[in-house]
Amino acid sequence: MQQSVLKLDAGPATIIPLVHVPLLKQAPQRDGEYKTLLDMGLDLCHFYGDFSGFHIYFIASAYRQRIVADSLDYVDPANGVFHVTLAVTKDDGKEETVRVECKAPLVTPTLAGLRFPERISIAHFSPGTPDALRFHFDGAEAKFKFANNLVPFVPATQRATPAGLFNLNIEYIGKAVGTDGAREVADRLGNGHSTESAIANLFNHKKTNRELFAILYKPGRLTSDTGKPETAMSFELIIDALEKALIGIFQPAFNKQSLNFPNDSSETVHRLAQCGVAQLEIEIASPEDHGLIYSQDMVDPIARMTRRMRIQV
Repeated sequence: MQQSVLKLDAGPATIIPLVHVPLLKQAPQRDGEYKTLLDMGLDLCHFYGDFSGFHIYFIASAYRQRIVADSLDYVDPANGVFHVTLAVTKDDGKEETVRVECKAPLVTPTLAGLRFPERISIAHFSPGTPDALRFHFDGAEAKFKFANNLVPFVPATQRATPAGLFNLNIEYIGKAVGTDGAREVADRLGNGHSTESAIANLFNHKKTNRELFAILYKPGRLTSDTGKPETAMSFELIIDALEKALIGIFQPAFNKQSLNFPNDSSETVHRLAQCGVAQLEIEIASPEDHGLIYSQDMVDPIARMTRRMRIQV
């Protein structure tokens, strides 16, 4: 049997706060579609694009951002540009701040074009509740954007701080596939998944300086050189191999199985070998609108990574 390299790309990354995962069932299912949904905290969540087809997910943590009082400077109202200082408490208890430039994420369409807010103010709520910015439009009620939702609007050059204030520590890696891809991440997360609940409980009560996100990946199906679907290997096996390989690479704290993949003599390894796979080539990327992914003591923060793994039975 011909031995080959199986190249698996996790696909583009989409990041949302973990608490918003239950909204995936109502999110748009087509490219170009736009929808706003209210979460349980009555925060307005904006979904744009196709949110179907996610089969690999990371649960990751990042420092919880606070907005420093009196730090807001609306420098260019005509173009919605403002400066604000964000503060985080690092794992060693030390506080660090970063001054960032943002563009107002909320606008109002008019006949003359998009209109940015006339005024922006800071809203500090009760302890444990994220800080927010209020965006004020004439003749309309102020709109909110919580601090953790500001990060995508911070330029990439500023997100890449030396201290890694926006980086994402991978806590858990999972999959949802079912029969030939019938099950998606929206069917697995947000419905009382035991590991998700355990992680959320720990961070809510002990690691209060960090908050949780779901990073969603949409791997494609294998195709032949002619572009036709490759049927020699099931989609379920592809997703299974990709999940286990990512666990073996990142060694997340909350994963207890597949940490030694592909050196674990698992059924997945045997199935890959039966299909003639001698090596896996795994490609994974960070979300483009947040910090870099990493795992504690295993993988340094990366924008994109390619890793080869030998399959031995």
